[in-house]
Amino acid sequence: MKIKKWIAAGLATIMMTGMLTGCGKNIDVAKEDGTVQSDTATQAEDGEITTLTWWVPLEGSASKFIQSYNENTAYQEAMKRLGIQIEFIHPAVGQEKEEFNLLFLGDKLPDIISYAQFYTGGEFQGMRDGVFLDITDQLPEYAPDYYKTLTEDEEFYREATDENGRVTAFYGYKPVGDPPFRRWILNENLLAELECEIPETVSDLEAMFDKMLAKGITPYMPEPGDRPGYEQQLMGMWDILRDFYVDNGKIKFGQMEPGFKSYLELMNKWYEKGYISKDFTSIEATEVNTLFDTGKIGTFLGPIVANYNRCEALGIPVTAAPYTRLEPGQKLHWNDCDIWPKMNYNASVAVISKDCSNVQAALTFLNYGYTQEGAELYNWGVEGLNWDWQGDKRVYNDTMLENEFGTEEASYIYKVHFGPLLTWPDIECHANLLKSEGALNSRLQWADDPDVDSALQLPPFQLNDEEQQRLGEIENEVFTYCDEMVLKFITGAEPLENFDQYVETIKSLGIEEAIALEQKGYDTYMSKKVIGE
Repeated sequence: MKIKKWIAAGLATIMMTGMLTGCGKNIDVAKEDGTVQSDTATQAEDGEITTLTWWVPLEGSASKFIQSYNENTAYQEAMKRLGIQIEFIHPAVGQEKEEFNLLFLGDKLPDIISYAQFYTGGEFQGMRDGVFLDITDQLPEYAPDYYKTLTEDEEFYREATDENGRVTAFYGYKPVGDPPFRRWILNENLLAELECEIPETVSDLEAMFDKMLAKGITPYMPEPGDRPGYEQQLMGMWDILRDFYVDNGKIKFGQMEPGFKSYLELMNKWYEKGYISKDFTSIEATEVNTLFDTGKIGTFLGPIVANYNRCEALGIPVTAAPYTRLEPGQKLHWNDCDIWPKMNYNASVAVISKDCSNVQAALTFLNYGYTQEGAELYNWGVEGLNWDWQGDKRVYNDTMLENEFGTEEASYIYKVHFGPLLTWPDIECHANLLKSEGALNSRLQWADDPDVDSALQLPPFQLNDEEQQRLGEIENEVFTYCDEMVLKFITGAEPLENFDQYVETIKSLGIEEAIALEQKGYDTYMSKKVIGE
């Protein structure tokens, strides 16, 4: 099975040369002369402008500053080049699922629909229901670049086709993955004060935690969220994942495995010693940042670049630690960062509806993101507007780096940050990284680790509607029970001597049937043959 590789740190550093200095003036997205307004799409050769509707969620970062992707300058330029006008339709932010479901109760669907993976049973079920078009046979003629991408990447082909090799969606495609972004966040000044090196093993962490406790600092705050108590970077040391994973072709459920008991023993020990904050089950992510910034907690696991940039603005020097090991040199197989080429973000799965007014035009427009010209436009934006050539390198100018939005938000205004397109690694084209050499280096610090792979990760296959419904019923009961018990085990409310009873209860809730369903889906996925084989 192909696992994605990320670009070596040395190459990325070379590519950074000249990218960090802004050049030019702030440009108002609505007023810049070089901006192509969405109502100025050129006419097609027959003199008519084709207009299509596209339902897609408006990312929260974009919604702060624009009302529609019709204001996105990269999409405006694509419309001009192709002579195809797009009228974007956006659900209210926070109401995406509700409004998506309401689409199918109306009289007519938009021409193109993103978010299709949230159709009941998935996008392939939508195709089987006749709601989304089967575009397989039309790709070679009207979407040749997407077709070429599909048929030249075995892993992407498996991900983008159903069990019969049929295609219904255009997916975001990322053949070269990004370096892992989630790391232990550490204050360099505190490390120096404690006379600690960057921790690499459990023993290193515990030695550092003891010194933090001695200074009155709570050492570690686990990540908050809907299911607190699970930390993949720690349980991965025992070659398990939280839920379903693959072990040499066999599907397993992590919480039934002996390694999960070892993980719980570690977390319970840390909790009893005071290494773990007693508030970890109820705290919000923003509160974690504040506690770290004010020195009340010693470390946590989070996105390194976002934390680097935030702390740099506060004058706090931060560094990251590598994936934790039980012993030095241990090989880890759980890595979960950008493993598969198919992207599954909200806007990255687009289908053509049964009511599409011009299927050929829809295929043409969606195909554009997989052409060299289209990929360059979507990944970087419009030349002369938000980037310029500096010698033989593209560099972002002040429009991208120094604006009222912020570099993260600007990515949704001047580029196509997430969508059906050939996506380049963010260390090549994401302004939030490229605006600071320190931010980029923080991301790359531990990226080149030859003893880390993703062998345990399941590929993104889909079950049929009936199977998915049954799996969801089982998961709902199992996860509810597991989430409650995990917190009890960690805090000591439930003794770990009862772990075997815990496993038996999971079995009684139907987990073995769920494993069988996942095994069937995995086997079907792995048996697919690429067109032409």
